Amino acid sequence: MAVAEYYPHLTFNGLLGFESVDTGTLFTSAARQSAGLAGLRWRLFDFGRVDAEVAIARGRGQEALVGYRAAVLHATEDVEVALSRFVESRSEAQILERQIAALTQARDEAQTAYEGGVLPLIEVLEVDRDLLDARDRLAVANANEARAAVASFRALGGGWSG
Repeated sequence: MAVAEYYPHLTFNGLLGFESVDTGTLFTSAARQSAGLAGLRWRLFDFGRVDAEVAIARGRGQEALVGYRAAVLHATEDVEVALSRFVESRSEAQILERQIAALTQARDEAQTAYEGGVLPLIEVLEVDRDLLDARDRLAVANANEARAAVASFRALGGGWSG
C-alpha cells in the first residue's frame, strides 16, 4: 500500500436524488437531481515522504517476518524437546521393567533359599527393598512418560490453549 502512493489516485463520486414540492411529481424526470465529481490526488512533490513511508512499511514487514521465524523456531524447539523427553521416559521405563523382572526372579530365588535355610531373612528383605525401590522408580518414570506424551501432544498443536 505504501508503494501505491507513488502513483496518482483517481476517484469518481456520484449523487442521485429527487426534489419536488409536490408529492405527485416527486419521482418524475423533472424532479431528478444528479451530480458527479471526479478527483485526482497525486503526491508528486512529496516523494521524499513517500520513500520514507515505503521504507517504514518494508521494515515492518521484515520485523513481522523475523517474529514469524522466531515463533516457528520456538514451536519446533518445543516439539523436539517434548518428543525427546517422551522417548527418554519410555526408554527409562523399559529399562526399569526389565530390572523389576530380574529383581522379581531374584526375590523368588532368595525366598526359596531362605525357606531352604541357605540365606538369612535379611537377604530376602534387602531384595524386597530393591524390588520396591525399582517399582517406585517405574511409577515415577510412567508418570514422566505420561507428562511427556501430553507435552508432545500440546507442542504438536493438541487442540487446546493454556
